[in-house]
Amino acid sequence: MKTFKLYSISLLEGKDGNVHQKMIPIEDGLIINMENKQQTWYIEAVISHDYYDYFKKVKDQDGHILVDVIITSKDNHPAAMITSVQTLTELSESVSVLLEAKLALKKDVIIEDVLKDLVGQGFSEKRLLQEFKNKMENLAAHPQGALKTIYRSIKESGHYKLQ
Repeated sequence: MKTFKLYSISLLEGKDGNVHQKMIPIEDGLIINMENKQQTWYIEAVISHDYYDYFKKVKDQDGHILVDVIITSKDNHPAAMITSVQTLTELSESVSVLLEAKLALKKDVIIEDVLKDLVGQGFSEKRLLQEFKNKMENLAAHPQGALKTIYRSIKESGHYKLQ
């Protein structure tokens, strides 16, 4: 088992054929890789009380949420995860939400999507390599194409009830 500091978390919601990212400010948080066969992760975030009703509704409906998390540092690449709300604990001035998660988007898919995007923009050879390095170094969010693909495949799988 490995534990990391949760740097940021955002909701990935499908609307109008696109996936929109909604950042949730966190007061504190951690993420645990259980390193088991099921590839389970746990995310605990202390957030504003404003989000209590949203997470309560998801939990009550046994729903799922697609999220993007960044761990340890803002310089790390995001990880897209499909989550379910396990517990919701009201604190004096905030809420602690515990999410069970599985990785939804592998790094190879992101790399492929970045390359497709650059080739689509007409870059080639040396310029392509330079632009690819720049994009990968500055990847603060997943490319829209990768997010659309993962959101659609999760929704169509029938295994999850996306909110």
